[in-house]
Amino acid sequence: MAKLTSFQADIRPLFTDRDIHAMSKAFDLGSYEDVKAHAAAIYDRIRGIGGAVMPPPPPRGEGPWQQSRIELFAKWMGGVPALRKGGLHVDWPGSEC
Repeated sequence: MAKLTSFQADIRPLFTDRDIHAMSKAFDLGSYEDVKAHAAAIYDRIRGIGGAVMPPPPPRGEGPWQQSRIELFAKWMGGVPALRKGGLHVDWPGSEC
């Protein structure tokens, strides 16, 4: 049986303190409810869809994420009941949208 992906154990550690601070005016990347509500937009931006890839590369950030991290986030999204998967948009601070 496949291991379930957990927000606290698997997803929350993907976001650095720097990421959480940078996004704090829009939503809390450390919060299950906030990440769940914005998951589709986060997923787009970690893949560079809808604007600059997030998190940004050094020196502004610690990104972009490795493919394995993106796939883990997608796996988590697929396992969250009632997760909204479309039409969400977020303006990431410092991004060229």
